[in-house]
Amino acid sequence: MKKLFSVILILVLAMSLVACGNKEEGGEGGGEKKTMKLAIVYTALGDFWDICGSGGKKRVEELKTEYPEWDIELECTAASEFGITAQIQVLENLISLGYDGMCVAAADAEGMTPTLNAAVDAGIFVVCMDTDCPDSKRAMFVGTHNENFGRKLAQYAVDWMDGNAKVILNHGAIAQLGMIQRLKGITDVLNENASKGAELLEYQSGVSGGPDGQALCEQMMLSHPDWNTTMCDNAGGNVVAAVWEENGWNDAPDVKTRCSVLSDDAPQVINAIKDKLATATLVQKQANWAYYGVDYMFKKIALGQDPDTDFYETPTFYVTLENVFDEDMYPNRS
Repeated sequence: MKKLFSVILILVLAMSLVACGNKEEGGEGGGEKKTMKLAIVYTALGDFWDICGSGGKKRVEELKTEYPEWDIELECTAASEFGITAQIQVLENLISLGYDGMCVAAADAEGMTPTLNAAVDAGIFVVCMDTDCPDSKRAMFVGTHNENFGRKLAQYAVDWMDGNAKVILNHGAIAQLGMIQRLKGITDVLNENASKGAELLEYQSGVSGGPDGQALCEQMMLSHPDWNTTMCDNAGGNVVAAVWEENGWNDAPDVKTRCSVLSDDAPQVINAIKDKLATATLVQKQANWAYYGVDYMFKKIALGQDPDTDFYETPTFYVTLENVFDEDMYPNRS
């Protein structure tokens, strides 16, 4: 009887081990899948960020095919209003819900650092995108080299105006490190070409869309009647385009007398190029931020692979009237 009991006990233990093995393997083994919760956190809602999020969603679908044992949940989110206080509330909620990884575009580098540190301390793998928080515990930054981005904007205007670019700038949120870096790039190039007449006449930060933003842009022009270049270093180029449309400058016989250089590829900005309401826009391919953010988060959390760099630089390119109708430039906006 004792021998029979021992045999039965051994069989029961063996079956339990097999069952546990199937659960750990997951997927086709018949056990439960491993789960991972990732978040892409924008600074705001809108077309620009929808394009960004599409890259993250694309990478998640690829990873589910490559690693069928993993069930990956991706939340693309932002506060309903722009600002550091509202964004901190979004991150604190994600921390409380036990997310495994976050890819965050910080509205304020200094103000966001304590919250990012709290996320890391809670065991969350944190990546920054678009604008960095280098003093935080984040693992890496995925995005544009923002100082070079500003330099490219200014250089295009300088070349278009044969050096004599008198610039009025619609500037982004002043607390964002990326915007600080872009402004430095713009001013450096203009100062380097000061002997040719290049000059930053005025900039206004955080110019909003709609009538208020348009009025502020026009006020800068009235204050500096010698301006010949409008520039936008953020996704708010629709304000600049509206001013051009109102004044009919796209129908001017010699468009060389004025220049308008915008940023990014939101639909209204691309339409501004098509309608000759802007000379060029510098596109970041922001879908790459979320795509590679998800990729780095998954590889660290699931595979234990540390990032091979602390800055993954994504490409930029100009869209002008010469290539704006070539949809192959940005397939799926990624």
